[in-house]
Amino acid sequence: MTDLTSLISSAVSAKMTPEFVEKEVNTRVEKLIVESIDRALRSYSDTGKLIEKAIDDALRVERLDLPSYGNVVAGILKAQIEAKVAPLVAGQLAADMDELLNLAPKEIKLSEIAADMCKRHEGDGYGEVITVIVEHSDYGTATVYLDEEQVLAEHDRRRSEVQLHIGKDGKLLSATMRGRDLKTTDYVGRSYGLNQKIRAYFACGTTITLDEAAVSTSVGDY
Repeated sequence: MTDLTSLISSAVSAKMTPEFVEKEVNTRVEKLIVESIDRALRSYSDTGKLIEKAIDDALRVERLDLPSYGNVVAGILKAQIEAKVAPLVAGQLAADMDELLNLAPKEIKLSEIAADMCKRHEGDGYGEVITVIVEHSDYGTATVYLDEEQVLAEHDRRRSEVQLHIGKDGKLLSATMRGRDLKTTDYVGRSYGLNQKIRAYFACGTTITLDEAAVSTSVGDY
């Protein structure tokens, strides 16, 4: 048994050379970094914190059970991260920004927002399918109530899923979705449909023209 133990120890020691460790770590770390960056950048929110946490976790080499090669592993990790993270992050952020800008034109009409809301209801029959209510103030600003899921009467307008406060210049001063203020609410993950577009408009400073007379909230022939 002693001889077998000695043989195993000798074989392990012979195999665990710095070159072998470097090769194996390089292969696995490269794959791990790519997968981690892809997961970390799937949403627009808290991106910096997620990346910082992932890198911090990756650099905790004391968790690896290879104390004699700790410095080697740390050096490899540092080099891999510097070489891989920057271009991956830049590429993903560029793609996300392109998507955001495609969602948020410089200017858009309220009638265009309403038409897009109605599209999801095409083929479901005819008549009123969404809520679009505009409430003007004495100061030249306006509040727009939007709901792409239900038709609400004017006295129920505050139950709308989306409420936009728009300035004299058409800029979004504030926006709430399901009662949550976009300025003060942390959000992680993607949103879809109307919510996705409103987030993009708010982030990019899209100007909204209130052409209420041209707004249609119905689909089909009626």
